[in-house]
This record gives sequence, structure tokens and C-alpha cells, in this order.
Amino acid sequence: ATALGGVLALPFLAPPSMPGLSEWSLFGLAVVLGGLAYAAIVIATRSGDIAAIAPFRYSRLLFAMLIAVIFLGERPDALTLTGAGLIVASGIYAFWRERIRARMEATGQSA
Repeated sequence: ATALGGVLALPFLAPPSMPGLSEWSLFGLAVVLGGLAYAAIVIATRSGDIAAIAPFRYSRLLFAMLIAVIFLGERPDALTLTGAGLIVASGIYAFWRERIRARMEATGQSA
């Protein structure tokens, strides 16, 4: 069904155009920076405490929304903002809880 919809939409699309040097340069930069960022996340996850790393992983949602608003002109609706708030709040809670647990273990108390 999706393929049929795509075929039916073909006559209404703009003719394809080849990207210029500036577009290819930006695309290449995005690929390199994306690869480096992913490698940094993998290295941090392998070598660090996941409780300390997890909140930064949740922050990707905020940065993605910010980029969409600034560069794509999108406006998130109330449901999207509510869901994002729940996800970020759960990340903050997990970070806080793990800090408390680590403190209790360091002092010899049970959690």
C-alpha cells in the first residue's frame, strides 16, 4: 500500500536535482560528526558507569526537538512536550536514585 501511494505521488513531486558542493560538504560533515558522536557514546557506555551516562542519553531528545524547532520550523504540540517531559524526568530520577544508592553503599548502609 505504501509503495502504491509513492508511485501515485510521483507526478506531483519536483524534478530531482543533484546537490552542489556546499550541500555535499555539509552532508559529509554531518556524517563525520555523527560517527564521532556515536563512537563517543559507545566508548562512554563501555568504560563508564551507566547511571552517570544515562541522563546524557536522555538529553538527545531535547537537542533533537531544539534542532527541529530552530532549523525545520516545527512546533511540538502539548502531547509531545508532555511525553518529552516524562522521559527527561525519568532520566533525572534515575540519575538521582543512583547517586543516593552509591552514597549509601559507600557508607555501608543498605538500600
